[in-house]
Parts: sequence; C-alpha cells; structure tokens
Amino acid sequence: MKTKIILGVIALALVALGVWQLEWDMSWFKSWIGLHPVLGAGIYFVLVVASVVLLPLSSLPLLPFATKMFGVVLTALLSAAGWWIGCLIAFQIARFGRQYLERITSMEALDRIEDKIPDDVGFGGIVVLRMILPVDVVSFALGLLKRLRFRTYAVASLIGILPFAFVISYAGGQLGAGKFLSFGLAVAGMIAAVLIIRRLWKAHR
Repeated sequence: MKTKIILGVIALALVALGVWQLEWDMSWFKSWIGLHPVLGAGIYFVLVVASVVLLPLSSLPLLPFATKMFGVVLTALLSAAGWWIGCLIAFQIARFGRQYLERITSMEALDRIEDKIPDDVGFGGIVVLRMILPVDVVSFALGLLKRLRFRTYAVASLIGILPFAFVISYAGGQLGAGKFLSFGLAVAGMIAAVLIIRRLWKAHR
C-alpha cells in the first residue's frame, strides 16, 4: 500500500511536470469543457470512481489536468464524490462479491489490513482510517467486517475523505502550475497531519 502511495505521487509529479515543461496547449480542451461542463465533470467523476473499484488504477495523475479545467474547489468536490461513491461500491463488492475481489487484488494484503482494523471499529475509527490510508484497499477490507453497518461506514467515510480531497486537489493544482514550493508545503503538511492523527489514534485504541 505504501508503494502505491509513492507511485501515485511520482505519477502525479511526472504528469504535472510534463504539463508545465512542455506547456501543452489545453485551450481546445478548456473550450470543450466550457461547452460541455456537465459532461466533462461527469467523465472525470466516473474515472475517479473507477480508480477505486478497478485496482490498481489511481486518479492522482488526473489532478493537474482537472484543476486546470475545473479549478481547485470543483476538482476537490468531484474527487471527494468519486472516491466516496467508489468506496461504497468497493464495500459492497467485498461484502457480496468475494470472487471478483480475489481477481483484482491480493487477499493476503486485504487480510493483513483487516487484522490491523479492530472488529469494533466505530464511526471515529473509520474517519481516521480515511485520513491516513488509501481509499481503495481499505474500502474492500472494511467491507469484510460483518459487524460494520453500511450507514456508519458511508457517513464516516465521507467525513474522512473530504479534507484529503481538498488538500490533494490544492497540491495537484500547485504542482500543475509549476509552484513547487507551495506543492511541497501542502504535501509536507498533509504527511505531518497524517502521522499525528495516526499516532493519536493508535494511542487511544
């Protein structure tokens, strides 16, 4: 899972660097988005949902493009909505479609994550997990916990996803604009917050 995070950040950096260095002319795409804003937003939303459900895809490399097209706020909202819907689908797949799950990911990896999650994980615990771990694999792992209520999972996941969506969208926008200092500060702040929240959560388990 740590490897996937690292690869996702590297991919995000490479895509953004390409946009910045080569100065790709995206005016035609912006014009198309201007003519079809709902369709453009819908396509991005579907891609984000797919990135959660269809492992090992990642939507992070799309962020520099999305922020150029939609702005940071709308990109954050679309990303949060996509990750949330994707995590709800992943939860149901894990609960009712184990055969599909065995084809798209390693059950050993899921078992390791499941072992680290308390059987009585509650609302607050899920919020914290959303802030410190990737959306996709954790969604499948939580779906394997039979005692976890779907309503609790859904609301807690949304609350945990929202802060991450805004921070990572801002970081992607800064990187895509070539503002590397702002990007570095945003990523450093996010990592520091994750480490602090993770330590506090472990201390109170």
